[in-house]
Amino acid sequence: MHVFEFALAIIALVSVVKLIDTALRQGYLRRRENKVDTDLVARLHEVEERVRVLERIVTDERFDLKQQFKDLGS
Repeated sequence: MHVFEFALAIIALVSVVKLIDTALRQGYLRRRENKVDTDLVARLHEVEERVRVLERIVTDERFDLKQQFKDLGS
């Protein structure tokens, strides 16, 4: 009876390992990673847009003129 239980446990273990392997290969367990990646990509786009706005402000001639007036007032 113990041999039968041991064999059944081995068959169950092999089946579970194959099921997990199939799930990993099919991508069922990667959904959370993809969500994190899309969140990071969205955040990166926001930061890129902010940098573009800051570059536009800093390279504007009026910004430079305002900085020179501030420096004169100090």
